[in-house]
Amino acid sequence: MNNSKYSNVRVGYKLWMTGDDGNLIIDDYQFQLLKEIETTGSLMEATNKVGVSYRKAWGDLKNCEQSLGFPLLEKQRGGQDGGHTSLTEEGIRLIRAYEKLHERFQNEVNEVIIDFKRTIKGKK
Repeated sequence: MNNSKYSNVRVGYKLWMTGDDGNLIIDDYQFQLLKEIETTGSLMEATNKVGVSYRKAWGDLKNCEQSLGFPLLEKQRGGQDGGHTSLTEEGIRLIRAYEKLHERFQNEVNEVIIDFKRTIKGKK
């Protein structure tokens, strides 16, 4: 057991993007949903993995596309082999950029947290 003062202090944060109008474009939920679509090739399978209804996911992604002004998904309906959902090139670029933003942001936050803990411990 760590008996250090403040050893149980954690700092949390959320990262998301909005449009100028304040409407949500992407957060961790949409990001995870898009990543699962990329991996599985199926919106239905992605919703099952993320734990959200198909209807909610479809509506949320449509709102995201509307805010961005370009499509994120390409859907191919049913047929003999069933349907398929994939990301557009813009969708792929968005999730790669968001992933990079999140990673860089986390690295900076880690430094801030270290500084914060040093300060509350009186070491700075």
